Amino acid sequence: MTQELAKIKLDTRPLYVRAERALSQLLNASDPGEQLPPEPKLAHMLGISRSTLREALRSFERQGLITRRRGIGTFVSRSRQIIESNLETLESIDSLARRMGLECVTRDLEVKEESSSAEIAGHLGIAEDSPVISISRIKAAQGQAVAYMHDVFPATLVDIQTIRAKFKGSAIDFLLEQGIPKLSYAWTNISATQAGSRIGGKLGLDPQCVLLLLEEIVYSEENVTVEYSRNYFVPEYFNFHLMRRIKS
Repeated sequence: MTQELAKIKLDTRPLYVRAERALSQLLNASDPGEQLPPEPKLAHMLGISRSTLREALRSFERQGLITRRRGIGTFVSRSRQIIESNLETLESIDSLARRMGLECVTRDLEVKEESSSAEIAGHLGIAEDSPVISISRIKAAQGQAVAYMHDVFPATLVDIQTIRAKFKGSAIDFLLEQGIPKLSYAWTNISATQAGSRIGGKLGLDPQCVLLLLEEIVYSEENVTVEYSRNYFVPEYFNFHLMRRIKS
């Protein structure tokens, strides 16, 4: 391995290209789940600056080839299953994962009652400072945090004690099990966003990592707003798709 890296150092191509090639060779020679050397040592091995190394690491992380865990280190990614979802159907991650035979675990569940902000009130169609029930948690699959989810309900719609007793990890599944109100459809907005320090910290990701954000409002059959959510997905673990038809 040292001789191969020495040859790469003589390469006349840009440093970041050499760094990515060297990292690729290192990953190919490593086992899934194996921890890479600390950044200072790895930068020294490759003969590059730490800033150049970080750029290469970010590129490999976006490709899903490595996993960076804040305060722990960088690891070679394990082979993974992708959670597939047809966005035309309103279905929970938990249901999708179960159908694939994949265990989806809920971590750091937090359920609390609070006053709605102006933004939340606008999404739910209620008055500002109205009581709402907030549910946040991390979803993990194959031992890795893959999503951070935050749902908000009008407090007049659901009882916090019922949620604490019966919530199993999915807001949609909880509402469907309750049966009242009956759900009809959801408005969903999809965008890319940086993890930032708060969400990145919860998922163990670099704040600059790009996540897929699904912002959703769920409506009842009476066209009443039932729930508002902001769900952050690590792209490497999900494949969202839908059917589009030619306009007649």
